[in-house]
Amino acid sequence: MLRIAVDRCGDAVTSLIGVCTTRAGQTSTYWAASIAWTLAQTRTVLLVDCDMEGGTIADLLYLRLDDRGLANLFGERAATVQQVEAQTVPVPDIATLTVVPGLRHTYGFEISDCLRQIRDALRNHPADAVVVDLGHPLAHPGLRSPRAAGDAVASCFQRLFVVIRDEPSLLARSIDVLRSAHLAHGEVIVCQQRSRAHLQVVQEVFNRELPELALRTCWSWDERKAARMGETGRPMLVAAAVQELSL
Repeated sequence: MLRIAVDRCGDAVTSLIGVCTTRAGQTSTYWAASIAWTLAQTRTVLLVDCDMEGGTIADLLYLRLDDRGLANLFGERAATVQQVEAQTVPVPDIATLTVVPGLRHTYGFEISDCLRQIRDALRNHPADAVVVDLGHPLAHPGLRSPRAAGDAVASCFQRLFVVIRDEPSLLARSIDVLRSAHLAHGEVIVCQQRSRAHLQVVQEVFNRELPELALRTCWSWDERKAARMGETGRPMLVAAAVQELSL
């Protein structure tokens, strides 16, 4: 069951799920799209592409943009729910899922600036869940402060998933990024591509180096399913992961 949080005033707020990674190419966009697609089988879901390096969700889902997108929400004042709704694009074949496409011709915003602009609108959005693909906001060229970026994403989202591949060459880098960000809370989703023995090593390393972050092993990479997603624009169903994570 999706848990709806309650703010300090006692009002119900939309469940906010953030997805990020420590560097590009670690399947976080596939994870965000698949989580949103799976939740949308039974609930209304808004999927927002907040990758500040340029979004790819619209391309992945073969969406027609009609000049809609995240960039239209940046202005002198914070965006409203109505303004967010005006930038949504429907997803073919599933009426319960809509998408705010990501940046296409503008790049380089700090994630804290982006979230400050849209956070309240997302919290008050009428969808049952809002899933936000953040890209790799904790480590990119020009980032002023990993700690500030970590504070921004942790304070915005009730559930924050950090997706990493079980690639040995990436492991130390991912740990360094997460240590610098000092996330107040978060769950590391391991994209499994190697043996169970290797996964056990990854678990041991993370439990030793970053014991404050929960490690989840519910994301097994399937090349055929990933290829099918790329060919059809239909994300993977990850019902078992949704159940395991109590989403």
